[in-house]
Amino acid sequence: MSSRRSHVMTSAADGLDLDGEDVLSIAWNAHITATGEQLPAEAFTIRHPELDSSWNFDFDDRDEMACRLPRLAALYLE
Repeated sequence: MSSRRSHVMTSAADGLDLDGEDVLSIAWNAHITATGEQLPAEAFTIRHPELDSSWNFDFDDRDEMACRLPRLAALYLE
């Protein structure tokens, strides 16, 4: 099991939400684990594509979350 998945599963089991630095640390730690090196300085620029309009839905809708993100929903939704 990857360390990212393990971190998410452990956090879910402990009832913790991942956000901000917690989420960013997953990539940071995965890089260090894979390469044995710190991220390069230019890695701190956050770039992301525009969100696909099909993802413009109510994230509080439990049924929609279970449909779209079943593995995360199984961890976080009761």
